[in-house]
Amino acid sequence: MQLRFMKKRNLRLCLSIFPALLLVLPIFTQAQDMDASNAALKVWKQVLSSHVRYPLEDLRARKTGFVAVDLEIDPHGKIKSYEIAESKSKSMKESVETALEKAIPLWQTDMIPAESRNEKYQIYFSFEMIDPENPNGEIEAVTRQIYKGKPEKALKMADRLVEEKPFEPTYLELRSQIHRQLKHEEEATADLLAYQKLQQNTLAKIEIKSFSVVQRRSISGTIN
Repeated sequence: MQLRFMKKRNLRLCLSIFPALLLVLPIFTQAQDMDASNAALKVWKQVLSSHVRYPLEDLRARKTGFVAVDLEIDPHGKIKSYEIAESKSKSMKESVETALEKAIPLWQTDMIPAESRNEKYQIYFSFEMIDPENPNGEIEAVTRQIYKGKPEKALKMADRLVEEKPFEPTYLELRSQIHRQLKHEEEATADLLAYQKLQQNTLAKIEIKSFSVVQRRSISGTIN
């Protein structure tokens, strides 16, 4: 019996597995210049952000949204009142309420300068799903339409962004520029004023970001 030896063939087996992981990071954005000279206020915001959790049920459903809180400061620098002004999810609201219950007792009267007291401020909590490979995809999509010479389409996209995140000054500024390009002077001015007011009245914007991380695992081998 004659045996024939076959030439060795290298067969490479590759198996890619993509389990999606979610990293949830609370990030607070400094929205007031007073932070620069008031370390206590900055620490207070960090404490507040550290107690906010992205609700598990919303994570599973890949649900995004925001919670807006009105915070009223009396002439002595004390918190006169606070309330949830708007919420896109019951569970997000409950998460924010829990964080506020932890942080409010730590408030100090000197956190707000005397000239800025007796005012109502807003704190925004934004629950977001982020693609780590394209974190600024929404704004880039709008600017891409502008570069293509399609400002009308860019305006519709900007309208949607402002509707979804009315607390985001970047979107108002972007839409104002688009209105200006389209010669919509009244609308451009209105957005610019809204942008300035938002900057002035926002005490903090806390972003709870869920980053979808993809793991790649490859298995290779040689069959002779």
